[in-house]
Amino acid sequence: MIIDFTISNFRSIKNPVTLSFEASSDTHLEDYFVVKKGRYRLLKTATILGANASGKSNVLKAFYLLMEMLLSPAGNKNDEFDYKRFALDEKSQKEDSTMEVNFLCNEKRYHYFVQFNNKMVCREWLQCLPFDKSRIHKVFERITETDTLLSSITIGDLYNSNRSEFNKLKINLLHNRTVFGAFQTSNVEIACLKEIIDWAKVYFMPIVTPKTVLEDFVSRRIDMGDIGKEQIIDMIHHADVGIDGIDLKKTKKEIPQEIIDSVLNDDNISDEIKKSLKENPYRETVDLKMLHKVGDRTIPFDFEEESLGTQRYYGIAGLLLLLINESHFVTIDELESSMHPDLYSHFVTTYLSNAKESQMVFTTHMREFLNDRDLFRDDSLWITEKDESGATELYSFADFDSSVLRDTTNRFNAYKIGKLGGIPHTGSTYIEPLNSSNDEQE
Repeated sequence: MIIDFTISNFRSIKNPVTLSFEASSDTHLEDYFVVKKGRYRLLKTATILGANASGKSNVLKAFYLLMEMLLSPAGNKNDEFDYKRFALDEKSQKEDSTMEVNFLCNEKRYHYFVQFNNKMVCREWLQCLPFDKSRIHKVFERITETDTLLSSITIGDLYNSNRSEFNKLKINLLHNRTVFGAFQTSNVEIACLKEIIDWAKVYFMPIVTPKTVLEDFVSRRIDMGDIGKEQIIDMIHHADVGIDGIDLKKTKKEIPQEIIDSVLNDDNISDEIKKSLKENPYRETVDLKMLHKVGDRTIPFDFEEESLGTQRYYGIAGLLLLLINESHFVTIDELESSMHPDLYSHFVTTYLSNAKESQMVFTTHMREFLNDRDLFRDDSLWITEKDESGATELYSFADFDSSVLRDTTNRFNAYKIGKLGGIPHTGSTYIEPLNSSNDEQE
């Protein structure tokens, strides 16, 4: 599980900001929001509020970039990290970016830091603190020389037995790969790196945006048995969208020749994958129909014929069931997109009531839930706001003292009137008529 995540010089984020999942001493809704792991109390959810263009989505994109750096190593030395640094001052454009994450994996607390720019990983280090120990230890530290692009690695004393394996790994440690990326392209055995990679591949899911199409993903997971068909039907019934059931059928479709040619001509793709594609140039799909019952008749509709709201809820409901059935970390941009406020509340409540060790970060413009103290804790609510330099600031409701937020304060009213920040300053609604200045001159 994630403890906290810190970002600097990434898109609208200039100075370091930290999103934390550590629960405060508050015991409000403890059984629903808080997961206890060893000495740690971690939250299942973080909700980010804020005006448009305040940087909410950039926090989610930073998570995604970090996972790409760890799990998707660069194919060659010319690949670059696809992101933008803070653009509103020249100094930031010349400086490196940093990301830092504390997380729990196999009863150990790990602390990972990486300093990078578009072309290279400048520095990174990993520290480890087992649950039964009181002192944190260095696993490795990597530094890349800017002039030569060569990297050096130092190993912590407790990991001396891995020294020869780390030395072998250096062969694949390109300047634009993290140590984790190099590990995945090397034939070496380093237990702590393997356990982190294995955990991260399962735990982290891709970012979900309002434009993300989840139909095929959810349908495949139903077919694989990770999501129960009856579970998803029950969720859809709760949404009251008039659907009585679903019908899934596997089909094989031929892969377009231009895609096959592209794969076969790509030097970064293994011969094994190319051989498999030549032998079986088809992809398996799962076709989905939604069943509507009218009297004693059941009428199937193609998924594309359903409303955008129904399509969105099918995907989001499937995602929710995965978070309940398994343990995952997911970021969702604009959770409320195409969703009625009652469904939004039902989604969050169902997640909190049933998820075990999953974590979810989502952005929202929905503020009405702040009227219901059964839907949030102050330490689970975060606000993004731009400072005078145009940089994103990130802070929690729990950061306000009792002079601003008391136990009896209505959070909705406090947020709505701007007492907590994070709202747009829209100004006057008056619009000067077109060509009014010319009319006055005439």
